[in-house]
Amino acid sequence: MLPTEDARPASAMTGPDRGAIFSDILRRQALRRGAQLPLLNVRAEYERAVEQAQWQAHVETYGEAIRAQVLTELRAKHVHQFRGSVGGMWAVRLLTEKRLREMFKGQG
Repeated sequence: MLPTEDARPASAMTGPDRGAIFSDILRRQALRRGAQLPLLNVRAEYERAVEQAQWQAHVETYGEAIRAQVLTELRAKHVHQFRGSVGGMWAVRLLTEKRLREMFKGQG
């Protein structure tokens, strides 16, 4: 589907800084404790932050290539009708995100 020399998932190429993520969660936890706010579920926050960092790396790695692929397909399908309309831009964005999410799920 996508030409790439490296078939590893984006998260394996760049990898989130798990230590920094954990430190940030502990810092936020200390602030919440000091402010007498409900404490965070550290495990859930950590897993969410790691997945978010992996998603960001995935989008940075494949986003432009997938977007270009979607644009090429839509332009070929709608030769004279495809212009830079708001609806067209939404279609490109939605199709690009859908394909990126499908690829991301396939990595996990």
